[in-house]
Amino acid sequence: MGKYKLAALVGIIIMGIGSFMACLCSVPALIMTGNILLIVSLFVMTYAFSSWQP
Repeated sequence: MGKYKLAALVGIIIMGIGSFMACLCSVPALIMTGNILLIVSLFVMTYAFSSWQP
């Protein structure tokens, strides 16, 4: 149960960083990195919340 909670927390943190980068950066490479982080966070949180449902 602990690894799923940790994965959910990491996914939320990655989503926050990715959305910050995608919305506020002006360099196209950093915007793309933010978009990739958002997609990665979706996969991480889907994995975590499918096993651990608060």
